Amino acid sequence: MLMKNPGFTLIAILTLALGIGANTTIFSIVNAVLLRPFPYVNPERLVILQESISTQNLPGSSYLNFTDWRAQNTVFESMSAVRVLESFNLTGAGDPERIQGRLVSVSFFTTLGIRPIRGRDFLAEEDAKSAAPAVILSYEFWQRKFSADETIIGKQLTLNNQNFTVVGVTPANFQYGADAEVSVPIGLSADRFRLRGRDPGVSVVARMKPNISMAQAEAELNTIAVRLEREYPETNTGRRVRVQALHENFVGNFRTALSLLFGAVGFVLLIACANIANLLLVRSTARQREMALRASLGASHWRIFRQLLTECTLLSVMGGVFGTILAFWGTSLITSYLPDGIPRLREAGIDATVLGFTLAVSLLTGVLFGLAPALQASRLDLTEALKEGSRGSAGRRPTLRSALVVSEIALTLALLLAAGLLIKSFWRLQQVAPGFNPQNLLTMQISVNAGATEGARVADFFEQLQQTVRSVPGVKSVAVSNGLPMVTANQPPFFILGRPRPEPGKEPLGILYNVSPGYFQTLEIQLIKGRVFTEQDTRASERVVVIDESLAQQHFQNEDPIGRHLTLALPDAPSFAIVGVVRHVEHFSLDGQAPVQAQFYFNFNQAPLQALPSQVRRINLLVRTSSDPFNLAAAVRGRVWALNKDQAVFNVRSMEQVVLQSVAPRRFSALLLAIFAVVALLLASVGLYGMMSYSVAQRTNEIGIRMALGARRYDVLKLMVGHGMKLALLGVAIGLFASLALTQWMKTLLFGVSATDPITFVLIALLLTFVALLACYIPARRAAKVDPMIALRCE
Repeated sequence: MLMKNPGFTLIAILTLALGIGANTTIFSIVNAVLLRPFPYVNPERLVILQESISTQNLPGSSYLNFTDWRAQNTVFESMSAVRVLESFNLTGAGDPERIQGRLVSVSFFTTLGIRPIRGRDFLAEEDAKSAAPAVILSYEFWQRKFSADETIIGKQLTLNNQNFTVVGVTPANFQYGADAEVSVPIGLSADRFRLRGRDPGVSVVARMKPNISMAQAEAELNTIAVRLEREYPETNTGRRVRVQALHENFVGNFRTALSLLFGAVGFVLLIACANIANLLLVRSTARQREMALRASLGASHWRIFRQLLTECTLLSVMGGVFGTILAFWGTSLITSYLPDGIPRLREAGIDATVLGFTLAVSLLTGVLFGLAPALQASRLDLTEALKEGSRGSAGRRPTLRSALVVSEIALTLALLLAAGLLIKSFWRLQQVAPGFNPQNLLTMQISVNAGATEGARVADFFEQLQQTVRSVPGVKSVAVSNGLPMVTANQPPFFILGRPRPEPGKEPLGILYNVSPGYFQTLEIQLIKGRVFTEQDTRASERVVVIDESLAQQHFQNEDPIGRHLTLALPDAPSFAIVGVVRHVEHFSLDGQAPVQAQFYFNFNQAPLQALPSQVRRINLLVRTSSDPFNLAAAVRGRVWALNKDQAVFNVRSMEQVVLQSVAPRRFSALLLAIFAVVALLLASVGLYGMMSYSVAQRTNEIGIRMALGARRYDVLKLMVGHGMKLALLGVAIGLFASLALTQWMKTLLFGVSATDPITFVLIALLLTFVALLACYIPARRAAKVDPMIALRCE
């Protein structure tokens, strides 16, 4: 029966393939990120421990507090500290290479329930400052760099000019947070964590004992936190601990966006089903005589119903097959464009769970769009059908088809409004000034391995580097810094001299940049008051600091900050004289979701390595160019290697890329939802057009009679367009009311736009109304051209 109507069959299968393929693609991502349990042993017992003060989570937990939690708790089987986004210079194995890694305490892999596939786990004695350095490689790094050498265990690896013994290799596809090619015991870096509450933060993952709830675990940890507060009031006052499920900690931030996309493709599938249901209703009208003959030959209502539902299910399964093929391509395409940072994204694919979902969706859609036509066809009036079958009487079907069209319009409007709000939100985000000029600005990172006594030598190296890079043709200015907007942040506590010192643990935090004198010129950060650093600010002169306008507003509301002094809330920290105020730079993102954080700048020439978070440091080299910055990337990299052939240069990118990456999740969500909305608009337009075309064909005789009795073409056009537009406007009205509730769910995804933005609602409603008018006008115009003689000839 389907092969006898190839045009109908092809359209139905392609429509379903589009809807089912889109659903399968998004479900494969939702399944990998949100639904699938983490591949650890008993992942439901894994939690993240996060220090907080009042209601605000701290950037990380203190390593020394972690050691006390581990020693004093009774509710956890094991606990581990982790520092992700660490990086190491790999030398002695070909060209110098910067590789990603993590610092972990000895029980990290045990806590997760992971065993190395080669070698062994870290030993307890290897997690100490004086231990022989050991390293565990990731499976992918082992494959890429060492071609899966089975004799790698026991060999030496030179990381940051220090020899490490390879003791193990993790399983394939093992992932925890950011990708890491090597794991190193955190105890080797004990000097970095010698100041409780002031050291670099760590993430803490723990495995609860059986039958222990998160509430019990949190209560005991806060009991320990109160004890630590009494023992260390200067650093631990107000600090408490929150316990969160590992899965929620990793994926919670992506739940709303992915759920929105999943709901959007669900709407697309519903619209596709409504379209095909309309096609089937039209087709069932043409098959009335066939069904009447079947019934007269003894077929029961149930038999006819089953046959039609079977045809629909076959259609949907065929659509599911082609949809799965589309999903294989779509999943790889979408995951390649998804922004970095979404956990477990590389696990997205078409597996047994996804195929089961596709099969279920295919069967469900077959029932969904086939049920109403099958019921209508199986309940026909036998006498009327045999007598009038050739005339194609539709009975009550026009009402059902009209309802389907109204539903399509309403669903499409909801999708268009969601896409419109996200697009406007993204546009508003792009209008936000970051506080610097990202155009024609090249940035790259260089690692510095230096002890506390080597600051002068490091400063000399970077001074030489800046001088040699300035001589490259096309370079306008050069600077170095330890921090970079929207990339890295060091947030030490500070206070203003001459004022009462804040209580321990309540000092304000500020984003600290350690920059060379040319930094403000290179980034084109506007000076508001005073001056910026000059070459005369040397180690021998007074230490100076430049603050941003946010710090000035927060701490110097009614006074001039120039000449005042601030200091870091660290033991024996020197004071710095404020010499200038500059414009605030958006550091974390452009959307303003993070609280505005005060910023201050130290002079790299005066304190090149002070207040940096570790001995192994990443320094940013920033180059302002007169043209495309990537045209000079090779030349700049060559100047670095000319000074030090073993110096790794990495993360070469433009600041425009950095800014775009900060808004990548919003851009992707807006783009994908816009695509789905356009598809829905096309499907709804085709559905309305098809219904109007069929209505014109059914009412040809009526139109002929009207025109024979004196109706003008304008009257016929008005009649037909009016019929279609009543349905369209009803759908728009229903869609508007439904969207008022649905868009409230999107509030967290919007920036600078209300969830009920009237301009967006009006424009989208007008757009859909116009498209509907066009879809109605074309068939109505054809109806207005009907020749009354030809229309009445069959009478």
